[in-house]
Amino acid sequence: MTAEELQEPVRLPFNDFRDEYRRYTHSVAPLLHDVEEYLAQIPGKQLRPLILLLSAKACNTLTHSHILLATAIELLHNATLMHDDVVDESDTRRGHESVRHRWSNQVAVLCGDYYLSQVMSILHEVGSADASNLIAHTVATMSQGELKQLSLTTKKEITLDEYIDIIGSKTASLMSLCCELGAMPLSDHKGHDYRKAMHDFGYHYGLVFQIRDDVNDTLSPHDIGFPKDFNAESMIEKHRDLAMQALEAIPSSPAKDALGKLLMPSAPSPDNT
Repeated sequence: MTAEELQEPVRLPFNDFRDEYRRYTHSVAPLLHDVEEYLAQIPGKQLRPLILLLSAKACNTLTHSHILLATAIELLHNATLMHDDVVDESDTRRGHESVRHRWSNQVAVLCGDYYLSQVMSILHEVGSADASNLIAHTVATMSQGELKQLSLTTKKEITLDEYIDIIGSKTASLMSLCCELGAMPLSDHKGHDYRKAMHDFGYHYGLVFQIRDDVNDTLSPHDIGFPKDFNAESMIEKHRDLAMQALEAIPSSPAKDALGKLLMPSAPSPDNT
């Protein structure tokens, strides 16, 4: 199951998202334009906006506002990656030079800030207080997760609770945000409220996603290592089952099937996303 195959139920809105993303990343500032051109050559799989659109389609809520929110999520994600590379002093991202390494820390921070400003512009355009509050809460959670991780980097061993807390704050919270935003009715039509189910699905899928990524990162998963006697396969199976249980509340559709396939071993790799 490739990312392209997962896009099939939302092919047209996903193309619209890409158009909106290009519109919101366009800039007349020469240096920012150069960074945008560079990043456009090495795009990730844009998995998070795809998940948001699949969630909206599965919950029968998909509107143009969801396409805009998918754009905001990708901007937010890429802004955090640029900022993370500065914090971690990373020289590479997605197999290429990071922005901070190719230009400077200052450029990476300012470009990330520009992307965040565009997120705020999109939220103003969408005009949903619920969506704005949910994104703000998630950004705060992700930031706290980064700070918790920094405070634990000197520990020789971490507990299972500490590990799950960090990856839950940093990765699973963003995945659950995507799914919950998709489930939100953002038009006059008020359908069934699937937000709780999609939040839970996204959270547990996010844990599966990050544990798989950490298993592949044999050098130092999340810079804090695994807890003692950590059984990754057992933990993946546990949260995969919880994610599937949450998804049972959603009506059958090709979009729901695509979300379920994210939990399969053949799902798109965490790398380059």
